[in-house]
Amino acid sequence: MATEVLMPKMGLTMTEGTIEEWKKKEGDAVKAGEILFSVATDKLTNDVECETDGTLLKILYGPGETVEIKKVIAWIGQPGEAVPGAEGAAAAAPAAAAPAAAAVRAPGGYVLATPYARKLAKEKGYDLSAIPGTGPKGAVTAKDVESFVSGPKTTPMAAKLASELGVDVSKLGVDGRVRKADVLSAAGQSAAAPAAAAAQGSNDEAPKKVNSLRRSIAANMTNSWHTSPRVTFTHPVDATAMIELRAKLKDGLKEKGIKLTYNHILMMVTAKALTEFPDINSSFADNLLTHHPHVNLGLAVAKGDGLIVPNVKSAETKSLAQIAEETEKLIAATRDGKVQMEDITGGTFTISSLGPFGVTGFSPIINQPELGILGVCDMVDTPVVRDGQIVIRKMMNLCLTADHRVVDGVMASKFLRRIVELLENPYELLV
Repeated sequence: MATEVLMPKMGLTMTEGTIEEWKKKEGDAVKAGEILFSVATDKLTNDVECETDGTLLKILYGPGETVEIKKVIAWIGQPGEAVPGAEGAAAAAPAAAAPAAAAVRAPGGYVLATPYARKLAKEKGYDLSAIPGTGPKGAVTAKDVESFVSGPKTTPMAAKLASELGVDVSKLGVDGRVRKADVLSAAGQSAAAPAAAAAQGSNDEAPKKVNSLRRSIAANMTNSWHTSPRVTFTHPVDATAMIELRAKLKDGLKEKGIKLTYNHILMMVTAKALTEFPDINSSFADNLLTHHPHVNLGLAVAKGDGLIVPNVKSAETKSLAQIAEETEKLIAATRDGKVQMEDITGGTFTISSLGPFGVTGFSPIINQPELGILGVCDMVDTPVVRDGQIVIRKMMNLCLTADHRVVDGVMASKFLRRIVELLENPYELLV
């Protein structure tokens, strides 16, 4: 009997995966433990092993296709063995006809419905007023909602977000089930769509679907923009002491095979400051504030045309050498596509550095569900006054974006000032 090959679930938040490549073709012999295909999730690409011996009889989805988790994507069996039809065939069965005695409603009028029917319609993302009611006095019942097929299928999370963001899922024009990313994309881009369409000339290239990493970034940033009332605070830092600290330590660490950068020093200082401001090293949801016992400090790393944020776990407990060594390993693994799911989840605060690109000020977007992100800018020779004299110092701006639901202006300012104090007086790290 043929064996199903399912789209695996590789992470708690994964709902779908995009097939990157089949390592075998139809008709090839396969063995348990061999790499069968590779799949891209929101931020990772993983090789998936075959779980049984046999022949790859049928591939249902090719490279570039996105498939829900636990859905059949291929069949393995004995040569010549028949396989069940495509999984989508069942969906083509004729839908039950709407009851003849359905209620007719005036547009915008009150909809009589059972409580469970209302709950079910909200979960499915249906417009209750569009569902024919067959209950007493034309009330919509749960059975009416279950049999209603004219509206778009919607995941519960997408339906919840659509309700919160005011997105009409019936107008999205999505093939298949409407998902969270579709709703967030519509909420963030609907206003810009007409202008973009008008600007497109006849010689422009046809629009192309972006990869899964870019789709994930677009959805997460839109979600962050709509979730956090954010304020960005900027504070200058005299980087002289930090430069001297690195100069004194880098050669000794290099002999041990450890590369020391300014980011590592910033990470150690930030981790120390976060222990003094537990409300910032937290997350906020449903009016509940959760303090995290450790600082899992993320550093935004460029990968291709996007960013991934691996994080150093319990950074507040690690030495500068340990932070440097672990961070560099994470950066290398990220750029090589070998970073693990546990490395990019569980973060409590993020640092994003644009200093190497000459940026002197920006407003980074919070990496949900964190409550803050620290933007690091370029070091610039700047005339400043010291002891009544004008001198040239390397100055650097730090830009803290904070979630104002929890982190108000006073707390954010004190936290940012504490980071500056530690950077300008790094010996305080020893106290």
